[in-house]
Amino acid sequence: MKKKKTFRRHFRIYFKNNHPAYIVDEEGNLYVFHRVTHSKSSGGRKNWEIKNNPIVGHKEPMYIVKQEKRDFKKRFSLFEIETKRGVDISFPEIKKAGRTQNHHEDGRATISSDKNIKAKEKNKGKKKPV
Repeated sequence: MKKKKTFRRHFRIYFKNNHPAYIVDEEGNLYVFHRVTHSKSSGGRKNWEIKNNPIVGHKEPMYIVKQEKRDFKKRFSLFEIETKRGVDISFPEIKKAGRTQNHHEDGRATISSDKNIKAKEKNKGKKKPV
């Protein structure tokens, strides 16, 4: 019986902004990732600070954006970015958020949180006040 291959978190270059991205999971032909930056905040929200930057050649602190994104694998580099030996990159504060993804026939994908899905199910069949 074969063991199921577990996904290992890693960094790759994201071609849209030519910066590293922290890949946390894969879903078919998509990567689930967080952007990497040197800024303490993005979009008015604080980013997670990683004081010991795990990427080889980078000495300044790294920040990981809290917002989780998904994009096609072809928009990332083929090879993983080399990380420093002995540095753990499985940051426990970064968990895969409970989201579901709905695929459309034309290839588009919409993402909705579990909270929104539960609210829709709760209000299903109720009339809106006029």
